[in-house]
This record gives sequence, C-alpha cells and structure tokens, in this order.
Amino acid sequence: MSRDIGKIEREIAQAARWAVKWRMLQKEAIQIAGGMRDPEARQNMLFISDCYQRLAERAEERKERLVALMRHIK
Repeated sequence: MSRDIGKIEREIAQAARWAVKWRMLQKEAIQIAGGMRDPEARQNMLFISDCYQRLAERAEERKERLVALMRHIK
C-alpha cells in the first residue's frame, strides 16, 4: 500500500510540473504571437498557445484526480 501511495505522490508532483511547463510555453507562444506581423503566422502561434493551454488544463485535472485518489486510499 505504501508503494502505491509513493507512486501516486510522484505522479501528482509530475502532473504539477507538467502543468507549470505547459503554462510557461503558453505564455511564451502568446508573447511571440504578439510580435508577429503576418496575420496567418500570428493565428498559428495563437493556436499553438491554445494547445498548450489544453495540455496544462489536462495536467491540472490529472493532478486533481490523483489527489482525490490519494485521499480515498488513505
């Protein structure tokens, strides 16, 4: 049981790190898009930013599910 808890704790930490990483990349993509003159290129960069946002949200949701699982196990 303690091995399961340790594994879940590591997965929670990993999900949190990924969420931070995706948010940083989202912010960077928005900044890059802001400096672009070509409207199509800007739209493409904003699309990439939206994808990073979705990845961050999924990582945050995973973290929340794992935290709930951890509470249930303990």
